[in-house]
Amino acid sequence: MTLLRHAAALVVGLLVCLASVVVHRSAFPLGLVLALVTTYAVAFWLLRSAHPRTATTYVAGWLALLTVVLRGRPEGDFALAQDLKGVLLMVAALGLVAVAAAGLPGRRRSGT
Repeated sequence: MTLLRHAAALVVGLLVCLASVVVHRSAFPLGLVLALVTTYAVAFWLLRSAHPRTATTYVAGWLALLTVVLRGRPEGDFALAQDLKGVLLMVAALGLVAVAAAGLPGRRRSGT
């Protein structure tokens, strides 16, 4: 069951990132706001769930697709431009790294 939960979180991360890249340029600022709200809403929902490690898997899927998008194509085309919209989406990725770190298991300190 755990493997299935992580696989689903990975696929959701890929799909949310794909949707974010597609809509972030449309009807500025509404498309970008929709992309960021959806991205972080899913991340925080998973982080607050019974299994917060799935948030880390979701972020890994989101960042994996963003990495592919940022590489560009051999012809020189890019899905993310170096303008305000593209930079804000990339900055959102940095915030997702913090969400992923929060979802990692940590050691609890004993009360002393």
